[in-house]
Amino acid sequence: MSTDAPPLRVLFLSPYFRPYLGGIERAIERLSFQLLESSAVESVGVLTTKYAFPRVPHPEWPNREKTPEGISIFRLSGFPRRSMPLYSVPLVWFSPDQIRRYLDEFDPHIIHFVGDGWFWGHFWAWLWRRKNARFVFTPSYHTLPASRVCLKQINRFISRRMHQVVTLTGQEAVQVTRDYRVQRGRISVVGWGASVLAPDEEPLDQPEAMVEKPVTILSVGRLSRHKGQSWLIDVYRQARSQFQSRANLVLVGRDEDSETQLRAQVREAGLQGEVEFAGELDDESLSRRYKQADIFALYSHYEAFGLVYLEAMLCGLPVLTHEVGSNRELLIHGAVVTPRFDQEAAITQLVKLVNDSDYRTRLGEEGRTYAHEEFTWQSVAEKYLAIYLQQSPGG
Repeated sequence: MSTDAPPLRVLFLSPYFRPYLGGIERAIERLSFQLLESSAVESVGVLTTKYAFPRVPHPEWPNREKTPEGISIFRLSGFPRRSMPLYSVPLVWFSPDQIRRYLDEFDPHIIHFVGDGWFWGHFWAWLWRRKNARFVFTPSYHTLPASRVCLKQINRFISRRMHQVVTLTGQEAVQVTRDYRVQRGRISVVGWGASVLAPDEEPLDQPEAMVEKPVTILSVGRLSRHKGQSWLIDVYRQARSQFQSRANLVLVGRDEDSETQLRAQVREAGLQGEVEFAGELDDESLSRRYKQADIFALYSHYEAFGLVYLEAMLCGLPVLTHEVGSNRELLIHGAVVTPRFDQEAAITQLVKLVNDSDYRTRLGEEGRTYAHEEFTWQSVAEKYLAIYLQQSPGG
Protein backbone atom coordinates (compact mmCIF):
# COMPACT_ATOMS: atom_id res chain seq x y z
CA MET A 1 0.00 0.00 0.00
CA SER A 2 1.40 3.41 -0.88
CA THR A 3 2.13 5.90 1.90
CA ASP A 4 -0.51 8.33 0.61
CA ALA A 5 -3.30 5.72 0.62
CA PRO A 6 -6.30 6.45 2.85
CA PRO A 7 -6.37 4.86 6.32
CA LEU A 8 -7.98 1.46 6.65
CA ARG A 9 -11.41 0.43 7.83
CA VAL A 10 -11.04 -2.95 9.52
CA LEU A 11 -14.05 -5.18 10.22
CA PHE A 12 -13.80 -8.25 12.45
CA LEU A 13 -16.30 -11.11 12.26
CA SER A 14 -17.16 -13.15 15.34
CA PRO A 15 -20.46 -14.77 16.37
CA TYR A 16 -19.98 -13.39 19.91
CA PHE A 17 -18.82 -9.99 21.12
CA ARG A 18 -19.63 -7.37 23.72
CA PRO A 19 -21.01 -7.45 26.30
CA TYR A 20 -19.88 -11.10 26.28
CA LEU A 21 -16.07 -11.36 26.26
CA GLY A 22 -14.46 -14.78 26.11
CA GLY A 23 -10.89 -15.44 25.02
CA ILE A 24 -11.33 -14.75 21.29
CA GLU A 25 -13.64 -11.82 21.95
CA ARG A 26 -11.19 -10.25 24.37
CA ALA A 27 -8.44 -10.68 21.78
CA ILE A 28 -10.55 -8.84 19.18
CA GLU A 29 -11.24 -6.06 21.67
CA ARG A 30 -7.59 -5.59 22.69
CA LEU A 31 -6.37 -5.72 19.09
CA SER A 32 -9.03 -3.16 18.12
CA PHE A 33 -7.88 -0.76 20.85
CA GLN A 34 -4.33 -0.88 19.52
CA LEU A 35 -5.37 -0.54 15.86
CA LEU A 36 -7.38 2.58 16.67
CA GLU A 37 -4.18 4.14 18.04
CA SER A 38 -2.57 3.91 14.59
CA SER A 39 -2.78 6.65 11.96
CA ALA A 40 -2.99 3.84 9.38
CA VAL A 41 -6.47 2.87 10.65
CA GLU A 42 -9.55 5.06 10.26
CA SER A 43 -12.09 2.85 12.03
CA VAL A 44 -12.63 -0.62 13.47
CA GLY A 45 -15.90 -2.52 13.54
CA VAL A 46 -17.19 -5.94 14.61
CA LEU A 47 -19.94 -7.82 12.79
CA THR A 48 -21.51 -10.17 15.32
CA THR A 49 -24.82 -11.58 16.57
CA LYS A 50 -27.33 -10.99 19.36
CA TYR A 51 -26.09 -14.06 21.22
CA ALA A 52 -23.78 -14.65 24.18
CA PHE A 53 -21.71 -17.81 24.47
CA PRO A 54 -22.93 -20.49 24.22
CA ARG A 55 -25.91 -19.63 21.98
CA VAL A 56 -27.78 -17.54 24.59
CA PRO A 57 -30.15 -15.15 22.74
CA HIS A 58 -30.28 -11.46 23.65
CA PRO A 59 -32.84 -9.89 21.29
CA GLU A 60 -32.85 -6.77 23.49
CA TRP A 61 -29.32 -5.84 22.41
CA PRO A 62 -29.28 -2.96 19.88
CA ASN A 63 -28.61 -3.54 16.20
CA ARG A 64 -25.81 -0.97 16.21
CA GLU A 65 -23.61 0.35 18.95
CA LYS A 66 -20.37 2.31 19.26
CA THR A 67 -18.24 1.65 22.31
CA PRO A 68 -16.61 4.49 24.24
CA GLU A 69 -13.28 3.34 22.78
CA GLY A 70 -14.59 3.80 19.24
CA ILE A 71 -15.39 0.22 18.12
CA SER A 72 -18.51 0.04 15.91
CA ILE A 73 -20.63 -3.05 16.63
CA PHE A 74 -23.15 -4.43 14.12
CA ARG A 75 -25.42 -7.17 15.48
CA LEU A 76 -27.46 -9.73 13.56
CA SER A 77 -30.79 -11.07 14.81
CA GLY A 78 -31.24 -14.83 14.52
CA PHE A 79 -34.36 -16.85 13.77
CA PRO A 80 -35.50 -18.81 15.66
CA ARG A 81 -34.01 -17.29 18.77
CA ARG A 82 -33.22 -20.64 20.38
CA SER A 83 -30.45 -22.45 18.57
CA MET A 84 -30.02 -26.19 18.31
CA PRO A 85 -27.48 -27.28 20.99
CA LEU A 86 -25.21 -28.95 18.47
CA TYR A 87 -22.29 -26.60 18.09
CA SER A 88 -20.60 -23.66 19.80
CA VAL A 89 -22.01 -21.08 17.37
CA PRO A 90 -25.77 -20.36 17.02
CA LEU A 91 -27.12 -22.52 14.19
CA VAL A 92 -29.99 -20.23 13.21
CA TRP A 93 -30.92 -18.12 10.21
CA PHE A 94 -29.18 -14.77 9.89
CA SER A 95 -30.38 -12.55 7.07
CA PRO A 96 -27.83 -12.41 4.23
CA ASP A 97 -29.37 -9.10 3.23
CA GLN A 98 -28.76 -7.64 6.70
CA ILE A 99 -25.15 -8.81 6.48
CA ARG A 100 -24.86 -7.04 3.12
CA ARG A 101 -26.39 -3.81 4.49
CA TYR A 102 -23.95 -3.74 7.41
CA LEU A 103 -21.03 -4.36 5.04
CA ASP A 104 -22.17 -1.57 2.73
CA GLU A 105 -22.59 0.77 5.68
CA PHE A 106 -19.14 0.18 7.16
CA ASP A 107 -17.45 -0.36 3.75
CA PRO A 108 -14.36 -2.19 5.05
CA HIS A 109 -11.01 -2.42 3.33
CA ILE A 110 -10.06 -5.39 5.50
CA ILE A 111 -12.40 -8.16 6.70
CA HIS A 112 -10.82 -10.27 9.43
CA PHE A 113 -12.43 -13.56 10.45
CA VAL A 114 -11.45 -14.60 13.99
CA GLY A 115 -12.28 -18.19 14.96
CA ASP A 116 -13.23 -20.99 12.60
CA GLY A 117 -16.80 -21.86 13.55
CA TRP A 118 -19.09 -19.25 12.04
CA PHE A 119 -19.34 -20.45 8.46
CA TRP A 120 -22.63 -18.64 7.76
CA GLY A 121 -21.21 -15.21 8.55
CA HIS A 122 -17.91 -15.96 6.84
CA PHE A 123 -19.51 -17.20 3.63
CA TRP A 124 -21.89 -14.29 3.15
CA ALA A 125 -19.30 -11.67 4.06
CA TRP A 126 -16.93 -13.18 1.51
CA LEU A 127 -19.64 -13.48 -1.14
CA TRP A 128 -20.86 -9.89 -0.75
CA ARG A 129 -17.43 -8.20 -0.50
CA ARG A 130 -14.96 -10.45 -2.27
CA LYS A 131 -14.43 -7.84 -4.98
CA ASN A 132 -14.16 -4.84 -2.65
CA ALA A 133 -12.18 -5.98 0.38
CA ARG A 134 -9.27 -8.19 1.32
CA PHE A 135 -9.70 -11.08 3.72
CA VAL A 136 -7.62 -12.26 6.66
CA PHE A 137 -8.48 -15.39 8.66
CA THR A 138 -7.25 -16.31 12.14
CA PRO A 139 -8.87 -19.75 12.54
CA SER A 140 -7.77 -20.70 16.09
CA TYR A 141 -7.32 -24.29 14.93
CA HIS A 142 -8.77 -27.23 16.88
CA THR A 143 -8.46 -30.92 16.08
CA LEU A 144 -11.96 -31.99 15.07
CA PRO A 145 -13.63 -35.15 16.39
CA ALA A 146 -15.01 -37.67 13.91
CA SER A 147 -18.55 -36.35 14.46
CA ARG A 148 -17.51 -32.95 13.10
CA VAL A 149 -15.07 -33.94 10.40
CA CYS A 150 -17.32 -32.25 7.82
CA LEU A 151 -16.25 -28.92 9.31
CA LYS A 152 -12.78 -29.54 7.93
CA GLN A 153 -14.19 -29.16 4.42
CA ILE A 154 -15.96 -25.92 5.44
CA ASN A 155 -12.80 -24.49 6.98
CA ARG A 156 -10.83 -25.58 3.92
CA PHE A 157 -13.28 -23.73 1.66
CA ILE A 158 -12.96 -20.54 3.72
CA SER A 159 -9.19 -20.75 4.19
CA ARG A 160 -8.44 -21.18 0.51
CA ARG A 161 -10.37 -18.03 -0.35
CA MET A 162 -8.47 -15.81 2.07
CA HIS A 163 -5.68 -13.49 1.07
CA GLN A 164 -3.83 -14.39 4.27
CA VAL A 165 -4.36 -17.05 6.95
CA VAL A 166 -2.81 -16.19 10.32
CA THR A 167 -2.12 -18.93 12.85
CA LEU A 168 -1.35 -18.38 16.51
CA THR A 169 1.63 -20.74 16.69
CA GLY A 170 4.07 -22.57 14.45
CA GLN A 171 2.44 -25.87 15.43
CA GLU A 172 -0.91 -24.53 14.28
CA ALA A 173 0.61 -23.40 10.96
CA VAL A 174 1.67 -26.98 10.25
CA GLN A 175 -1.82 -28.28 11.09
CA VAL A 176 -3.61 -25.67 8.95
CA THR A 177 -1.29 -26.32 6.01
CA ARG A 178 -1.98 -30.05 6.29
CA ASP A 179 -5.72 -30.07 7.03
CA TYR A 180 -6.94 -26.97 5.19
CA ARG A 181 -4.48 -27.25 2.29
CA VAL A 182 -3.37 -23.65 2.48
CA GLN A 183 -0.12 -22.82 0.73
CA ARG A 184 2.58 -22.15 3.32
CA GLY A 185 3.40 -18.84 1.64
CA ARG A 186 -0.09 -17.53 2.52
CA ILE A 187 0.26 -18.36 6.22
CA SER A 188 1.68 -15.98 8.81
CA VAL A 189 2.24 -16.74 12.49
CA VAL A 190 1.09 -14.05 14.93
CA GLY A 191 0.17 -14.91 18.52
CA TRP A 192 -2.25 -13.01 20.70
CA GLY A 193 -1.09 -10.40 23.13
CA ALA A 194 -1.77 -10.08 26.82
CA SER A 195 -2.38 -7.13 29.09
CA VAL A 196 -2.79 -6.39 32.75
CA LEU A 197 -6.47 -5.51 32.85
CA ALA A 198 -6.34 -2.74 35.47
CA PRO A 199 -3.71 -0.42 36.97
CA ASP A 200 -1.52 -1.79 39.71
CA GLU A 201 -2.95 -1.30 43.17
CA GLU A 202 -1.08 -0.38 46.34
CA PRO A 203 -0.92 -3.31 48.78
CA LEU A 204 -3.12 -2.96 51.81
CA ASP A 205 -1.47 -2.54 55.21
CA GLN A 206 -1.77 -5.77 57.15
CA PRO A 207 -2.02 -5.85 60.97
CA GLU A 208 0.97 -7.61 62.51
CA ALA A 209 -1.26 -10.07 64.32
CA MET A 210 -3.05 -11.13 61.16
CA VAL A 211 -2.88 -14.86 60.39
CA GLU A 212 -0.47 -15.75 57.61
CA LYS A 213 -2.05 -15.40 54.18
CA PRO A 214 -2.72 -18.74 52.45
CA VAL A 215 -1.02 -19.58 49.17
CA THR A 216 -3.69 -18.92 46.55
CA ILE A 217 -3.88 -21.10 43.44
CA LEU A 218 -5.91 -19.37 40.72
CA SER A 219 -7.54 -21.01 37.69
CA VAL A 220 -9.38 -18.96 35.06
CA GLY A 221 -11.68 -20.54 32.47
CA ARG A 222 -15.28 -21.52 31.79
CA LEU A 223 -16.46 -24.19 34.23
CA SER A 224 -16.54 -27.07 31.80
CA ARG A 225 -15.14 -30.51 31.16
CA HIS A 226 -12.92 -29.01 28.47
CA LYS A 227 -11.16 -26.70 30.95
CA GLY A 228 -10.26 -29.54 33.32
CA GLN A 229 -11.31 -28.04 36.67
CA SER A 230 -12.42 -31.44 37.99
CA TRP A 231 -8.97 -32.87 37.34
CA LEU A 232 -7.32 -29.84 38.99
CA ILE A 233 -9.51 -30.18 42.10
CA ASP A 234 -8.46 -33.82 42.42
CA VAL A 235 -4.78 -32.88 42.05
CA TYR A 236 -5.22 -30.24 44.76
CA ARG A 237 -6.99 -32.75 47.03
CA GLN A 238 -4.15 -35.23 46.78
CA ALA A 239 -1.39 -32.63 47.08
CA ARG A 240 -2.70 -30.71 50.10
CA SER A 241 -1.43 -33.20 52.71
CA GLN A 242 2.11 -32.29 51.60
CA PHE A 243 1.61 -28.52 51.78
CA GLN A 244 3.70 -26.79 54.43
CA SER A 245 1.50 -23.69 54.29
CA ARG A 246 -2.23 -23.09 54.16
CA ALA A 247 -3.53 -22.95 50.61
CA ASN A 248 -6.73 -22.38 48.70
CA LEU A 249 -7.96 -22.86 45.15
CA VAL A 250 -9.96 -20.15 43.35
CA LEU A 251 -11.94 -21.06 40.21
CA VAL A 252 -12.89 -18.04 38.09
CA GLY A 253 -15.31 -18.43 35.18
CA ARG A 254 -18.93 -18.72 34.22
CA ASP A 255 -20.68 -22.08 34.24
CA GLU A 256 -20.82 -23.87 30.91
CA ASP A 257 -21.78 -27.40 31.92
CA SER A 258 -19.92 -28.41 35.09
CA GLU A 259 -20.51 -26.14 38.10
CA THR A 260 -23.04 -28.44 39.81
CA GLN A 261 -20.76 -31.44 39.43
CA LEU A 262 -17.69 -29.47 40.57
CA ARG A 263 -19.44 -28.19 43.70
CA ALA A 264 -20.50 -31.76 44.53
CA GLN A 265 -16.91 -32.92 44.06
CA VAL A 266 -15.70 -30.22 46.48
CA ARG A 267 -18.29 -31.23 49.10
CA GLU A 268 -17.45 -34.91 48.83
CA ALA A 269 -13.75 -34.11 49.30
CA GLY A 270 -14.44 -31.87 52.31
CA LEU A 271 -12.86 -28.87 50.62
CA GLN A 272 -15.68 -26.32 51.05
CA GLY A 273 -13.45 -23.91 52.98
CA GLU A 274 -10.56 -24.18 50.53
CA VAL A 275 -12.11 -24.09 47.06
CA GLU A 276 -13.88 -20.89 45.99
CA PHE A 277 -16.17 -20.47 42.98
CA ALA A 278 -15.70 -16.82 42.04
CA GLY A 279 -17.97 -16.81 38.97
CA GLU A 280 -17.53 -14.65 35.90
CA LEU A 281 -15.67 -11.40 36.69
CA ASP A 282 -15.32 -8.03 35.01
CA ASP A 283 -11.87 -6.85 33.93
CA GLU A 284 -11.06 -4.96 37.11
CA SER A 285 -12.15 -7.79 39.40
CA LEU A 286 -10.27 -10.36 37.32
CA SER A 287 -7.13 -8.24 37.46
CA ARG A 288 -7.44 -8.02 41.23
CA ARG A 289 -7.71 -11.82 41.44
CA TYR A 290 -4.56 -12.25 39.36
CA LYS A 291 -2.66 -9.87 41.62
CA GLN A 292 -3.88 -11.46 44.83
CA ALA A 293 -2.93 -14.99 43.71
CA ASP A 294 0.40 -16.80 44.09
CA ILE A 295 0.15 -19.56 41.48
CA PHE A 296 -1.81 -19.96 38.23
CA ALA A 297 -2.93 -23.48 37.28
CA LEU A 298 -5.02 -24.67 34.34
CA TYR A 299 -5.30 -28.17 32.87
CA SER A 300 -7.47 -27.75 29.79
CA HIS A 301 -7.96 -30.63 27.40
CA TYR A 302 -6.77 -28.29 24.64
CA GLU A 303 -5.62 -24.69 24.26
CA ALA A 304 -5.03 -23.18 20.83
CA PHE A 305 -3.10 -20.32 22.43
CA GLY A 306 -3.92 -19.90 26.13
CA LEU A 307 -4.20 -16.15 26.60
CA VAL A 308 -4.91 -16.51 30.33
CA TYR A 309 -1.45 -18.00 30.87
CA LEU A 310 0.15 -14.82 29.54
CA GLU A 311 -2.18 -12.58 31.55
CA ALA A 312 -1.11 -14.48 34.66
CA MET A 313 2.56 -14.12 33.72
CA LEU A 314 2.20 -10.36 33.29
CA CYS A 315 1.01 -10.27 36.91
CA GLY A 316 4.07 -12.22 38.04
CA LEU A 317 2.35 -15.57 38.62
CA PRO A 318 4.21 -18.82 37.98
CA VAL A 319 2.14 -21.04 35.67
CA LEU A 320 1.42 -24.73 36.15
CA THR A 321 -0.10 -26.64 33.25
CA HIS A 322 0.52 -29.62 30.99
CA GLU A 323 1.57 -30.50 27.47
CA VAL A 324 -1.48 -29.97 25.28
CA GLY A 325 -1.97 -27.77 22.24
CA SER A 326 0.71 -25.12 21.94
CA ASN A 327 1.67 -25.01 25.63
CA ARG A 328 5.11 -26.56 25.14
CA GLU A 329 5.88 -24.18 22.26
CA LEU A 330 4.71 -20.99 23.98
CA LEU A 331 5.35 -21.44 27.70
CA ILE A 332 9.13 -21.64 27.57
CA HIS A 333 9.76 -19.32 30.54
CA GLY A 334 7.91 -18.78 33.81
CA ALA A 335 5.94 -22.02 33.60
CA VAL A 336 6.05 -25.67 34.61
CA VAL A 337 4.62 -27.84 31.81
CA THR A 338 4.08 -31.43 32.93
CA PRO A 339 3.26 -34.41 30.67
CA ARG A 340 -0.38 -34.49 29.58
CA PHE A 341 -2.72 -35.45 32.45
CA ASP A 342 0.18 -36.93 34.44
CA GLN A 343 -1.32 -36.72 37.90
CA GLU A 344 1.81 -37.69 39.81
CA ALA A 345 3.88 -35.02 38.04
CA ALA A 346 1.18 -32.40 38.57
CA ILE A 347 0.97 -33.17 42.31
CA THR A 348 4.75 -33.03 42.69
CA GLN A 349 5.03 -29.67 40.94
CA LEU A 350 2.06 -28.13 42.76
CA VAL A 351 3.56 -29.12 46.12
CA LYS A 352 6.91 -27.59 45.12
CA LEU A 353 5.25 -24.33 44.07
CA VAL A 354 3.20 -24.07 47.26
CA ASN A 355 6.08 -24.92 49.61
CA ASP A 356 8.94 -22.97 47.98
CA SER A 357 8.21 -19.24 47.94
CA ASP A 358 11.62 -18.37 46.45
CA TYR A 359 10.97 -20.75 43.56
CA ARG A 360 7.54 -19.19 43.00
CA THR A 361 9.00 -15.70 42.95
CA ARG A 362 11.85 -16.59 40.60
CA LEU A 363 9.56 -18.40 38.16
CA GLY A 364 7.01 -15.58 38.31
CA GLU A 365 9.61 -12.94 37.47
CA GLU A 366 10.91 -15.01 34.56
CA GLY A 367 7.37 -15.24 33.21
CA ARG A 368 6.68 -11.53 33.68
CA THR A 369 9.81 -10.58 31.72
CA TYR A 370 9.06 -13.08 28.97
CA ALA A 371 5.44 -11.96 28.54
CA HIS A 372 6.40 -8.27 28.45
CA GLU A 373 9.06 -8.90 25.81
CA GLU A 374 7.13 -11.25 23.53
CA PHE A 375 3.37 -10.83 23.98
CA THR A 376 2.14 -7.25 24.14
CA TRP A 377 -0.87 -6.06 22.17
CA GLN A 378 1.17 -3.23 20.69
CA SER A 379 3.56 -5.67 19.01
CA VAL A 380 0.66 -7.89 17.87
CA ALA A 381 -1.13 -4.89 16.32
CA GLU A 382 2.02 -3.87 14.46
CA LYS A 383 2.31 -7.35 12.97
CA TYR A 384 -1.32 -7.36 11.87
CA LEU A 385 -1.02 -3.87 10.42
CA ALA A 386 1.85 -5.10 8.25
CA ILE A 387 -0.40 -7.90 7.02
CA TYR A 388 -3.34 -5.55 6.44
CA LEU A 389 -1.24 -3.03 4.55
CA GLN A 390 0.32 -5.73 2.43
CA GLN A 391 -3.06 -7.24 1.65
CA SER A 392 -5.15 -4.09 1.37
CA PRO A 393 -6.62 -2.85 -1.90
CA GLY A 394 -3.94 -1.23 -3.97
CA GLY A 395 -1.20 -2.89 -1.85
